[in-house]
Amino acid sequence: MKRIVVLFLTMILLTGCGGAGDEMDAALQLRSQCLGAQTVSFRAEMTADYIDTMEQFTLSCEADSDGVITFCVEEPEEISGITGTVSGQEGALTFDEKMIAFPLMADERLSPISGPFVMMKALRSGVITACVREDEQLHVTINDSYSDDPLTVEIWAQDDQIKAAEISWQGRRFLSMQIEEYGCE
Repeated sequence: MKRIVVLFLTMILLTGCGGAGDEMDAALQLRSQCLGAQTVSFRAEMTADYIDTMEQFTLSCEADSDGVITFCVEEPEEISGITGTVSGQEGALTFDEKMIAFPLMADERLSPISGPFVMMKALRSGVITACVREDEQLHVTINDSYSDDPLTVEIWAQDDQIKAAEISWQGRRFLSMQIEEYGCE
């Protein structure tokens, strides 16, 4: 019953999709696949843009059916092996054993570690504002909320697999992610 309600709500949210029927169907399929999976796993090579410096990180991530992201830092080497979770409506962050701090971006709404959580949360429940085909890839633009000032998540997918994502706020990109090994179970 829960999945029927979720799929119905997904269909309502997709009615504003700016693409043609095929693009809308593909965006709906990508969202439904994510909502129906017990786990979604992927590796994210991320670049955080702090205006005066660019920082790169690589995380292996797994999202459960409730949207909780468990991650392990693979790079940079100095913090490799740190694991943690990101969950909750505000993206509560917990680290296992070690503590690291990242400067916040986008008016303190985003950190590199919370990027995969924001991407998955937007895919699962955000407001799809556009979906178009770019060559072989589907490009879906999603606002993370109905607020007047949302984070915007852009996702590029091919063959029902997310390949890349960007998170921006007020027209400025703060975080880009190259996604590898994306899979749903």
